[in-house]
Amino acid sequence: MNLFKTMNKLNVFAFFLLLGTATQAQTLQDAMKKTDDERYDLARKDFQKLIQTNPTSVENHYFFGNFYNTIGQLDSAVTMWQKAGSLNPTDKLAQISTYKAVYFAGDTATASAGFCTALKATKNKNAMQLHRVGETYATSGKWKNLKLAEAYLRKSLAIDANNTEALILLGDIIMEQSPNNATQAVAEYNKVLAINPSAVNVIVRKAKIYQAVNNYKLANEEYLKAEQLDPKYAPAYQYHAELNMLFSYYPNAVELWKKYTELNNTDYARYRLLSAMYGAKMYKETLAEIDALESKGYTNMYMKRFKSVCLVETNTGNDPAVYQKALEVNDDFFKTAEQDRINAMDYRHRGVILSKLSKDSLAIIQYRKTMEMDTAMTAEMLSEIGKIYVKGKQYPKVIETYNEKEKYNAAKVNATEYFNLALAHYFNTTPDYKQADVALDKVIAQAPDFIGSYLWKGRVGLKLDDPKNKQWLAKPHYEMYLAKMTDADKANPNLKGNMIEASKYLGDYYVNSSANKNIPLAKENWERVRTLDPNDAQAKAFFASALGK
Repeated sequence: MNLFKTMNKLNVFAFFLLLGTATQAQTLQDAMKKTDDERYDLARKDFQKLIQTNPTSVENHYFFGNFYNTIGQLDSAVTMWQKAGSLNPTDKLAQISTYKAVYFAGDTATASAGFCTALKATKNKNAMQLHRVGETYATSGKWKNLKLAEAYLRKSLAIDANNTEALILLGDIIMEQSPNNATQAVAEYNKVLAINPSAVNVIVRKAKIYQAVNNYKLANEEYLKAEQLDPKYAPAYQYHAELNMLFSYYPNAVELWKKYTELNNTDYARYRLLSAMYGAKMYKETLAEIDALESKGYTNMYMKRFKSVCLVETNTGNDPAVYQKALEVNDDFFKTAEQDRINAMDYRHRGVILSKLSKDSLAIIQYRKTMEMDTAMTAEMLSEIGKIYVKGKQYPKVIETYNEKEKYNAAKVNATEYFNLALAHYFNTTPDYKQADVALDKVIAQAPDFIGSYLWKGRVGLKLDDPKNKQWLAKPHYEMYLAKMTDADKANPNLKGNMIEASKYLGDYYVNSSANKNIPLAKENWERVRTLDPNDAQAKAFFASALGK
């Protein structure tokens, strides 16, 4: 893991005053500080003002070049370094600047020879030149040479041990070369803190080291310290937000990204903000941010992923047009995303959209792809597939799916699924009442207070009973159904028919059971039927009979 790939570029500026008036020097320092703070728009304006005020300053042009390198505008950086070198060929910084431009243009051999010539003229004793050569090797992208950079920085620090910028850059180089061993890098950072305890850029670097080993507590403390010392140091909020996202503390991350965007309101910063909002399930707010960035022409594959999900999650009215829009965005995501960036959740989400649009067969294909990509999601996807088959009353497929899930992990099959499995066996073209009964027992084991399972156990008992030699298999289940009913259940008009069904069966049982004939209990059950439905013909017949009088 390269902890400081991003951080390296933030520290290529010197806070030293060489030439010019005190006012100009302070402005140069301000420009470099704003760059280090990642307040790039303000920094650019400061540098432009500096160039206008003093167009012959080598330092102004050199550090403006460094600014452009920091924000990734290489051509402009090279142009500025070339200009700095042409302003005063005898100036020691100008000499380094000339060859820095050559190095970044890709002619590394010529540039390296030029560095040696310039350093030889000062007998390798000029700390500033050694520093800037090391800086070149450390910050030159594909032409980077960290070994040479470290060597030159150590030579510079041997002459000027208190150059905090060089110390920080040396620490960064060591860290980049040995990302799994931060000890030596921290030693260089601690030297800076000994000189300047308020060096927030170093405090943030130490926080990132703690972050890399997943020590949230210490990293969080260091970020908070940096934010308190310098509330305008934007990187502290950025990396602090990233820390919170790493640990899924998304609401914290949202607030930190908001603070960052107050200082550096770039499109990328707003993209990171909406990413945190998405993680915090702030789907409405995420959509608003995505729309704002898209209106400016900024988009990427992740935003397409987020947008499709947000459209579904915010569609509380189940508007088919919104689901269709989500599918179109999702189509675009799958067309543009690199295959290795597509994950199981992407297929799952696509399945959800297709299911919402009643494209069930296509949804099942996506759910199956999800399972193939991430077997840990097998149980969840089989549940979704089962729901589709239940909705379509495709009983053989319901049975097949829940059996597959039970075989995969029986502990993952819930009571609702076992209940649906029981009904599928019951209503299947070729019913299997024994398997329905087995499934209902599993429902009762998981949810003993769910009265529907007892009702259906009674119905299954009726099917399993021998009509020529009745064993009254449904009797205990219908009794349990009535016993489990709450007052609210009894008052529920939708359950009235079930109560009548159970009571009629029990009334019949206590009249016709040879072993347990009980007329008082028969009357009790038939009375319940008559109360629920005064016009019930069977209840009238019972009470008109000799037994009922």
